[in-house]
Amino acid sequence: MIDQKTALVTGASRGIGRAIALHLAAAGLRVALHYNANLPAAEETRRQLPGAGHLLLSADLADPDAAEQLAADAQAAHGGRVDVLVHNAGLYEATPLLDDNDFAAWRAAMHRQMQVNFWAGADLAYHLAPPMASAGWGRIIQISSRAGLRGEARHAGYAASKAAQISFIRSLAAELGPSGVGCFGVAPGWTETDMAADALATRGEQVAIIWEGDDPAASKHSSFIAENMLWQSPQLQLS
Repeated sequence: MIDQKTALVTGASRGIGRAIALHLAAAGLRVALHYNANLPAAEETRRQLPGAGHLLLSADLADPDAAEQLAADAQAAHGGRVDVLVHNAGLYEATPLLDDNDFAAWRAAMHRQMQVNFWAGADLAYHLAPPMASAGWGRIIQISSRAGLRGEARHAGYAASKAAQISFIRSLAAELGPSGVGCFGVAPGWTETDMAADALATRGEQVAIIWEGDDPAASKHSSFIAENMLWQSPQLQLS
């Protein structure tokens, strides 16, 4: 158990974010659960967390100024520090070039995904990493995607944002590792979550990591984070 350490998990109301929050709480952390608009789902996540001191923080990370405020709110709620940042919030929107004649809509979708998937996590790291380094311990974890490694047809905006996450966390690992701040990237494949539901409906469950027994696939990723990345050497960057 990690005594009294604190965490901020973005996109924690459902799916992988909820599973990560559950595992972190079980490891003894007090967790700030970020959500955008689904308060009932966020409250259900908090209800499921073991331990005490967990809280809900709402922010629309599509707003370029929201991450800075979210970082400040999490620090204030956790007594001035956040020891673990997990940026899991994300958008998945199609951005095809050949059958889309609305440039303004295409560009807006590209920018939204870069903002939520990449920039929000980068901004949170900017504000939360210095206190971690000063304390000599911290963890910054980005939930990326295999799309960031291989690309994805009709979803260039999503793939580009995830590739940016991967490069960013690798760079942070080199910079912050000597200060005791471990920086990690997790690039899951298709996982059965609300965000992926539409794509899975058309592509089929054969591309997804789906339920195994009583343990959802999302929990597999989160248990790996909670059981390994909290304790790993700060040199590990991407799994």
